[in-house]
Amino acid sequence: MVSSFSPHIEAGRRSRSRRQKTAPTLGVRLRTRLRAAELDRLLAGGADPAETPELKLRADRLTGRARRRRLANSLEEAVRIAESREVRVTSMPPLARREIRAARASLIELALALRSERQVSPAGVALAQRLLTDGSGPLYVTAGYDALWLAARRATVALELTAA
Repeated sequence: MVSSFSPHIEAGRRSRSRRQKTAPTLGVRLRTRLRAAELDRLLAGGADPAETPELKLRADRLTGRARRRRLANSLEEAVRIAESREVRVTSMPPLARREIRAARASLIELALALRSERQVSPAGVALAQRLLTDGSGPLYVTAGYDALWLAARRATVALELTAA
């Protein structure tokens, strides 16, 4: 005898097996984690996430709402720190406060774009992440020639270049 639950159980099995086929393997997840910086550089340079399973997984992780929100919060915090007179003792490299104040509008615009509800390009998120994590980059080192403003603008523009 077939119970009325049989169709539901079978449907659950089909959807579960479909998910298992599309979920990244343990090897892909491990390689993605170990090569995160390299994959970020490739994505920032415009690599197509569909090229490899590792690029796809990294792009998916970068463009997730939680990651984007954390990056936006970090950009806004950098602006707050640069505008305050308070001296903080921290393990992170000192910020290029003058450059951050000069590039304030473009950094806030980047933070707003990261918080956007729309789909964004992995390249733009990777550029924003690099801006925050590269201790020798324009957020931390006085570079002149509006390097920080240009880097923030480049990331904002790249965020908006999503594939339709």
